[in-house]
This record gives sequence, C-alpha cells and structure tokens, in this order.
Amino acid sequence: MYEDVPPSISFSGSGFMATYQLGVAQCLQNHAPWILHAAPFVLGASAGSLVAAAVVCDMSLIRDEMLYFAKQMKAFTFGPLNPSINVFHWLEGILRKYLPSNAHQLANGRLLVAMTRMTDGKNAIMSEFQSKEDVIQALLCSCFVPGYCGMQPPSFKGVHYADGGFTSMQPILTNLCSHTLTVCPFSGEIDICPRDAASKLDMVVSGMALKANMANGLRIINALYPMALETLEQAYHSGYKDAIHFLQNSGQSATFICRH
Repeated sequence: MYEDVPPSISFSGSGFMATYQLGVAQCLQNHAPWILHAAPFVLGASAGSLVAAAVVCDMSLIRDEMLYFAKQMKAFTFGPLNPSINVFHWLEGILRKYLPSNAHQLANGRLLVAMTRMTDGKNAIMSEFQSKEDVIQALLCSCFVPGYCGMQPPSFKGVHYADGGFTSMQPILTNLCSHTLTVCPFSGEIDICPRDAASKLDMVVSGMALKANMANGLRIINALYPMALETLEQAYHSGYKDAIHFLQNSGQSATFICRH
C-alpha cells in the first residue's frame, strides 16, 4: 500500500474516546511497529495529540490513567463539569509525570500538534519544541475546551490557544509528499475507525466527514462524559481489532516480509 514513502499518522480529536486510538497505536506497535517508527510526522488534535505524543515520546500508561480518572469522575454529580473535578489540572499532572525529560528532542520536527489561535480563530500546527515544557504547553493548548477545562486559556510561546479540534478535527498537512494514515474513534471517511453500517447522512465536523448515526452520537457523548468505564475499555479493544482489520486489508504483513 505504501511502497515508497512511509505514511505519516494523524490522530483526530477524541476526548475520552482516545482510548480507541491508544488501542490502535498498541496494535500497530505489536504487529506493525515499522508504521509507527518510520512515520515522518505524527499529528494530533485535542486528545488525539496526547496519543500522538505517546507514540513519539514513548509515553506509557496513558490508557490506565485515563480509565482511572474516568472512574473518579463517575463518583461526582455532573462528572467532569463538577467544580470538584479539574480536567486540566489532571492532564497537566499526567504530562509532567510521564513525558520523558528529552521529550522535546524526540518531538521536535516530528510531533505536530494542532491548536486553535484565540485571537483570530485560525488553526495552527506546532512542531518546534525547545524544551519539555514546550511540549507540555503545546499539548495543553491543543486539549483546552473553554468551560470544560476552565476559563483561562493556556499559551504557547506567549500566544493563547484553544482546542485544536475546533478548527482541524483530523489534522493533515496538505504539502506532505506521502499519504497520511488517519485514526479516529468516530466512524466516517477515515482509514482506521469503527466500521458502522452504511449511513444515508454524513455530518462534517471541522472539515472531517463522519456518519450521522446513533452509534456516533453515543461515542461523542462518551468522549465528553463517559457513561461507563467499560465503554472506554471496550473502545480500546475495538481500536485494537480495527487496526488488525486495517493491517490485513492493506497487506502490511506482506509488505514487511518483502522489505526485510
């Protein structure tokens, strides 16, 4: 499928359904690691940027932390909107704990983080990082949903940004000379995503076409407000299985044997 130039990888905005994308990433690591290792660019928007960072910076245990936090939220009325829950504080703590000290060296020029600039509402993609703190701030900017994560937007190099999914749900660099492998927990026109039945209607979210069906509606709700811990765990396993299906259909195993 990808004979000359290896594909880049893009992880869409996903909220807590990022566990689906983590399942995809784990499957690729187990069965086709060359796809992750050879990808010239790994892009991400919103929670998808966390998955992208996990791939580039070898950041482990994100899935376990996400499940644990979701379990904590269920104990509070209104979940993540409860004043006692601080999603942004949790996220910052996770990044400081698990990002390696050389995260900026691993990420510089390869990790591409989509953000929405507050001053003009335009999309911006950051790929240059001079320190671990730069990586942390870029990821915080990409994940910041006003109200849901607080009221004061974070900044990257002096400029305030909000969630990258607002302007680029599935970030793609149009000037790339290679294909970009897209990964999303919502079904639609994406390379690796849930395989729902055909839908008569589509909905466009920040430039990405998704199927307008009940299954996607439930996934969107769970992305913002997980209804059950089992849903996020199931999403992880579904992502793993869908990635297996993708590898089988794209002939990646045969390609690997020929190359090596």
